[in-house]
Amino acid sequence: MTITAPRLRLWALALVAGVGLLLGGSAPAAAHAVLEDTAPARGAVVAEPPAQVELVFSEAVSASGDGIRVLDPSGRRVDDGQPTAKGGGTYAVALSGPEARGTYTVTYQVESADSHPVAGAFTFSVGEPSATAVATTVRDPDAGWVGRLYAAARFGAYTGMIIMTGGALLLLLRGPRGEALPTVRRSTAAAWALLCACTLALILLRGAYVGSGRPADVVDMSRLTETARTKPGALLVLRLAVLACCAVAWRYRGRLRRALPGRRPAFGYVLAAAAVAGMVLAWTWAGAEHASTGPLPYLSMPVDAVHLLAAGTWVGGLLVLAWALVRAGDEVPPGAVVRFSGVAFTSVCVLAVTGLYQSWRQVGTLSALVETPFGRLLLLKAAGVGLMLGLALMSRRWTRRLAVERDRAPLRALRRWVGAEAVVGLCVIAATTALVSTQPARTQAPAAGTGASAVVSLRPEFDTGGPGGRGFADIVVDPGRRGPNAVHVTLTGPDGALLDAPEVQASLTSRTGSIGPLPVPVERVSEGHWTVSGVQLPVAGRWDLSLTVRTSEFDQTTVKESFEIP
Repeated sequence: MTITAPRLRLWALALVAGVGLLLGGSAPAAAHAVLEDTAPARGAVVAEPPAQVELVFSEAVSASGDGIRVLDPSGRRVDDGQPTAKGGGTYAVALSGPEARGTYTVTYQVESADSHPVAGAFTFSVGEPSATAVATTVRDPDAGWVGRLYAAARFGAYTGMIIMTGGALLLLLRGPRGEALPTVRRSTAAAWALLCACTLALILLRGAYVGSGRPADVVDMSRLTETARTKPGALLVLRLAVLACCAVAWRYRGRLRRALPGRRPAFGYVLAAAAVAGMVLAWTWAGAEHASTGPLPYLSMPVDAVHLLAAGTWVGGLLVLAWALVRAGDEVPPGAVVRFSGVAFTSVCVLAVTGLYQSWRQVGTLSALVETPFGRLLLLKAAGVGLMLGLALMSRRWTRRLAVERDRAPLRALRRWVGAEAVVGLCVIAATTALVSTQPARTQAPAAGTGASAVVSLRPEFDTGGPGGRGFADIVVDPGRRGPNAVHVTLTGPDGALLDAPEVQASLTSRTGSIGPLPVPVERVSEGHWTVSGVQLPVAGRWDLSLTVRTSEFDQTTVKESFEIP
């Protein structure tokens, strides 16, 4: 593509403006629901069995009959299996005759508003804490065959959409003569088939992905029906329907062209229909992912849809053009390359504006770019885009020659640069797929300076001293504000099962107020679970938590994590 010096100056100004936006603040963009509160409280000891258990999430969620389960100390299910939505991200499930004293376990597997599965567990006790027969292992939805296949289908769907958009654009740029480009036409058809296949796979896999994770559930018709009733499932079905309509329109394009009056009006209708179909297809992503939650969703969803179409125009067009140059060589009309160059520059500008808005909304601060997995993935994606722009600068001289001389010789030199851009473009698509399944940076920590409480969740790794070596400590500080707090520690081993360590010690130190270390006398309440209530955090600011885990007579390790108290 051609990028001239004035255009580079405009691009630099856009980047500077984007840095300014990243330094600004905004209300947190909700995504990947988080369990904020429960009744009874996590780790609480109540005198009498409650009539119901209530869970409060950070955003609206959906739960099936097995989505929330309450198990007594013997592992027997004591809820009625009918979670009830009470609004505002709150679900309640009634208990049917809990009689035993001891520790009860609540497990949940729900679907957040941005279509991601969220799972977890907590305990409360009736009368006094006790041992429990429940092995609380939280399933990672992205692990296992179902999770891997779902990730592959998601990547394939993105790739198919982007290549199909770029191929359709190249055909439209040639006008009525677009059908004379067989390589571009076949590439577009193959991308359409890939998008259809991956969308169908996502529909079939989704029930198992957000549910049990068992491959057998992929062919469960009841789960398939359940999927179709959810917002993400309905949008996937809509995507398949639009793709089918596009295929019918292409198959009978000759009849449609003859039915419309005049040659030029017919082509105008084609352009309008392609724009509408592209926007609806892009909306099936925007309406089910990060853009659909948080502040101003009805602005964020159109921005996200336009961002996807702009990416398809540039990256998808490059992929198809690179393949056409390799396969067809000198048969590619120089005029098509020159016209694509101008459209691609416009799409880069659109990508810059929409991408910067999304970054501001989902990251918020420069520090979050390097301190969170989402921010680091975003930097990786930005680096890929920057490399593509650098490769585009290397190829601009050949595009200029095509524009001035109309000579086919530069096409052969252009193959190398466009091909390199296309390879980097595939890496950018992979980074985008990973971003979609990663919790946005804004939601990984409470907003500073708001004065509102937010439950602190930490998950450091530690050395178990045994086979496999690495375990996890899930630490919850509730409610995560100045004053009395409850601290819960749950240990899991390398196999994901609860780890019952002989000794666990913790302490807290305030960086802001130079207080501590304050001992946190956690006590074992059940297998793998330690808790204490009434831990006083007298000042706001940054606190350091030190956790020492002794797993045997000779193996002991200490890990440290920090968190913010508003």
